[in-house]
Amino acid sequence: MPTIAALSLQKQQEAARLYRSGLSAQQIADHFKVRLDAVFYALRKLNVPRRTKQEANHIRFEAKPLSYDLKKQLSRSQERLKFAAVMLYWAEGYKAGKNTIDFANSDPRMAILFKRFLSEICRVDENRIRGHVYCYEGQDVNALTHYWSQLLSIPEEQFIKPYVKKAAIPTPRGPRMHNGLVHIVYCDTKLLRQILKWIDEYCQECVGTQAVNEGRL
Repeated sequence: MPTIAALSLQKQQEAARLYRSGLSAQQIADHFKVRLDAVFYALRKLNVPRRTKQEANHIRFEAKPLSYDLKKQLSRSQERLKFAAVMLYWAEGYKAGKNTIDFANSDPRMAILFKRFLSEICRVDENRIRGHVYCYEGQDVNALTHYWSQLLSIPEEQFIKPYVKKAAIPTPRGPRMHNGLVHIVYCDTKLLRQILKWIDEYCQECVGTQAVNEGRL
């Protein structure tokens, strides 16, 4: 059973190094098989500042295993797929205010392309992909969910509750979106951060920073 026995000077210095590298005090205590008090004593003795709650949460977040596996070696067609999908996300994806990848479109071709990007380039966990149908009152929600499910190879049970918009004024032309609109959703802050990084890289490559800066007021 762990004891409160003080760590030797050498182990105190090692504990400080481990703490600075990102390990928690509890992990260090488990490593040396001592009580937590012994680790905190060593950190105080060596003037190692304690982490804030925010810093500790950040370290835990960064240490979590990825839910995706980016494909490193891309063929020419895969490079084109990646570029097209990232540019589509720049135009049509949610980029701020949430920690979730959310691409929305009513064009089946764009939806297929982005889903292929997630599956083939990002190699995400397919079980974590969610679909979300947006449609107008009077459309067959079940039929639309089935349509997008089959088209995108996302099981219907992975679709969340659809959003049905009430038509304010009925028109002879009917709903503007025949197949509704689909959101392709993947909750992963790290992957969203990676996609935003790709957007910045492509922007600098295709537009250049000078043009962007000159356009600012």
